[in-house]
Amino acid sequence: MSKKYKIKKKVPVPDRPSENIPASVPGPRKPSSNSSAFLILFDKKTKIFLYGTLIFYIILSTLKIHTSNIANWDMFFGLEKSESVIAGTPRFIRMDEWMINATGQIGQYNAGLPVQNATMGDANAPVVWNLPVKDVSTLFRPYLWSYFVFDVERAFAFSWNFNTFGFIISMFLLLMLLTRNNFWLSITGTFFIFLSGGIQWWSYFISNHMLYLNGMFISFIYLLYDKRKWPLIISGLIFILSVNGFIFNLYPAFQVPLVYLYLLLFIGFILQRKAFTSIKENIRLKAIVFSVVLVILAIFIYHYYSLVKDTYSMMLNTVYPGRRFSSGGDLANGKLFAEFFGIYMWDLHVPKQWLNICEASGAIMFFPIIFYAMGYYFFKTRKTDPVLITLSIFLIITLLYVLVGFPAFLSKITLFSMSPSYRMLPIIGVGNCFLLISFLGSNKTYLKNEKFSWIEFAIIAVSSFIFIRMVASHINQSTENFFTGTEVNIVTAIVVAAYLLIRYKEFPYTKIALYLLLAGISMTNLKVNPLTKGLAPVLENPLYQAGMELHKQDPQARWALFGNMRLTHLLKAAGIDVFNTVKFVPPMKDMKVLDPFRKNDSVYNRYAWITMDSKQLSQYYYGAGWNDTVMFRQAYEDGYAIYMDACSPKLKQLGVKYFVFDYAPKDEEVRCMIKLKETAGLFIYKRKDE
Repeated sequence: MSKKYKIKKKVPVPDRPSENIPASVPGPRKPSSNSSAFLILFDKKTKIFLYGTLIFYIILSTLKIHTSNIANWDMFFGLEKSESVIAGTPRFIRMDEWMINATGQIGQYNAGLPVQNATMGDANAPVVWNLPVKDVSTLFRPYLWSYFVFDVERAFAFSWNFNTFGFIISMFLLLMLLTRNNFWLSITGTFFIFLSGGIQWWSYFISNHMLYLNGMFISFIYLLYDKRKWPLIISGLIFILSVNGFIFNLYPAFQVPLVYLYLLLFIGFILQRKAFTSIKENIRLKAIVFSVVLVILAIFIYHYYSLVKDTYSMMLNTVYPGRRFSSGGDLANGKLFAEFFGIYMWDLHVPKQWLNICEASGAIMFFPIIFYAMGYYFFKTRKTDPVLITLSIFLIITLLYVLVGFPAFLSKITLFSMSPSYRMLPIIGVGNCFLLISFLGSNKTYLKNEKFSWIEFAIIAVSSFIFIRMVASHINQSTENFFTGTEVNIVTAIVVAAYLLIRYKEFPYTKIALYLLLAGISMTNLKVNPLTKGLAPVLENPLYQAGMELHKQDPQARWALFGNMRLTHLLKAAGIDVFNTVKFVPPMKDMKVLDPFRKNDSVYNRYAWITMDSKQLSQYYYGAGWNDTVMFRQAYEDGYAIYMDACSPKLKQLGVKYFVFDYAPKDEEVRCMIKLKETAGLFIYKRKDE
């Protein structure tokens, strides 16, 4: 049989109900509603990371392990090493964290979580201080729920770790959105930002704000693009929690530039995806969810306003911080690129011109090479990535603000006036990191079959070398040659290598090399905050225990401490009403007793550390009348001293019943008191006439 007549094998064809139905035509695969290309792909790797992070959070918190610097209290009392520290070194420089905030949370717990607590300041100071309170608003602040469930040590650990692990999870998910589910880039970016100097040396203060902005960004994207019932409801709930968390954690100096950053990032994301038709899908359900979210937010924001309006009014009318006004343009010399040398700075080794390690820390600036690469690819392809454009706009505007300054009216209407240059800088660093990650993950910043050019490579290498050298020279001129020649050489090599890897990101192995380089740089900051177990440095402190014992016998009594006011925080931690400690809101009612004509209003009408002293005053006022004298002296912007007789009837009028001295007082100073206890070089007295 010839080839022409060979019988062909029959290919089975599925039955079709109608011959009029057209055959399917192969084409691009459309993403299903359950795995939209615009949303996060929760594949196996992603789930393992998320579940692993969550389990790690629960285990550490249950074991009372956290990264607070609270073990400094042991060193403060003369111990060479704290048994609470598992790894690392407590940083004394983080006093705002371990001395003020940590003891504030413990004290609020021991005081019964009141909305008003005179130890923290006038009005509803605990609310604006973001402390746990027995109020309905706490329903939408999950990081404080632990204080209603656990003992104080586990409650503290769960709350502290919530901010840490919550940031890691939320940042990872945000970067998954920005990079179109590039898992390893999202992991690298998350830990590079988390381990940056600005995040670590500020004890995650900046990342706490970012946590809630991440939540708002992600949930709002899902509210726009997803059309399924439960994802929309969950997104609405996350949006409510995120907005409340952001509002209750008020610090405009960081929040204002962060809001601009995330707003521009959101605009860029919407323009990049161009999925406007997806927003209209299931619009009725989306409208219902949006409406419910807005109603709930309106109710709780109104409740929050009613809680804090008087408190904020008092704060805004203080001398410090008051109504801060900055027009920028006053960034300290050399600070813009200071993080180039972050690997060679720590709390005890930092240029004095930059004040301290916290003020000197930020993020490594990659924007110069990214700006070049963006221009290069646009010239070659005539394509732009909206996310990169909006992030670049943010960086350009904020760089102009910190380096040149804005006119007063522009600073006011943009609210930049609330963020001084030195507070704006770390946020510029965050924006710069977002720009880097978005650039590495962008599908519009590469050329197909791009050929490597040795000429361009040489030009970039030489230009980067010259640029880094110029920056290093400027930094050393500004810091009196703080960094050595060897350090400058190593920094130059690292930054030039990073810049080259960023430019040639699409060539084989460059991204892997860049990820490893970024990881290596980040690892140096793993040792910034210690790994600590429990709160023994406070709970087992002799002053805390002595104060707690007396406080249980006389819970309504007020205390005062003469001498080192840092010790007042241990009394505060015991839930005691302390007259002089750090007052977030100035105690104006108390000061009216000490200064009835408000002659010293400019001294005490401020957020301040309050020191009390009687021994210096007694040198000049022995005899009749000295116990009526009250002298105020402003020590620094956020601190002042009150010089007065500890037996003054004015202190009795203020209800001060117990006294602590950090020295052995003279008989004249304690003539109206009886000695109760002496512990760890501290002397506790009680008024006789009570």
